[in-house]
Amino acid sequence: MLNQLALPFLMLGGCTALMIVKDIFRHPHPVAVMNIIWPLTGLYMPFIGWVAWWHLGRQPSRQVKLALLVPQKTGRAMSWQTIFISTSLSAAASIFGDIITLPIITLLNHLHVSFAIWQYAILSLVITLLIGIFFQFFVIKHREKVSIWRTLLLAVKTETFPLVIYQLGIFIFMALALKYVLNQQINPLLSAFWFMLQLSMITGFVFSWPANHFLIKRGIHPVT
Repeated sequence: MLNQLALPFLMLGGCTALMIVKDIFRHPHPVAVMNIIWPLTGLYMPFIGWVAWWHLGRQPSRQVKLALLVPQKTGRAMSWQTIFISTSLSAAASIFGDIITLPIITLLNHLHVSFAIWQYAILSLVITLLIGIFFQFFVIKHREKVSIWRTLLLAVKTETFPLVIYQLGIFIFMALALKYVLNQQINPLLSAFWFMLQLSMITGFVFSWPANHFLIKRGIHPVT
């Protein structure tokens, strides 16, 4: 029953991502990495991701103001739009982290290698952190003319905290989903599993929002 309910939501997410990809070919974002992040936003936020892209990522004026291109002052400039885009970077890194982690988990299960759920969570966190820092590195490098080591340090400083909080939200949701919905089975062949993962991404987004707000307000995050 859940698989049947999950399929339309997953298909809507896929269609939203494809619509954004199609539009990006006509209106590419000036920050190259954002051309990856926006379709991924549509993937776990069906329809909402498209609305966000249309109003925050597609318009050149919004791109310059909100998409990490120029420094902004705290206060009024710290709008929900800025926090949304910052949190989207953490979400994109988490998606790539899950894409890489899931085949590893599936292979280990096939080989009858037993791991606790928290060990899977740590593996996913490490991979996600590396990808998130990679994303932030290119975002900061595009905006600031600083050395490679300084850029890397800023990327680590600004992305680690929100990504850890994002992964915490995913872990809590998936731990509950595995116990009460998925019968402790990590099975990528089930649409219900991907639906739970999709919902966990939204949960992580909610968790990470205050973390990005905290960093931006204190002038730590590169969007400020």
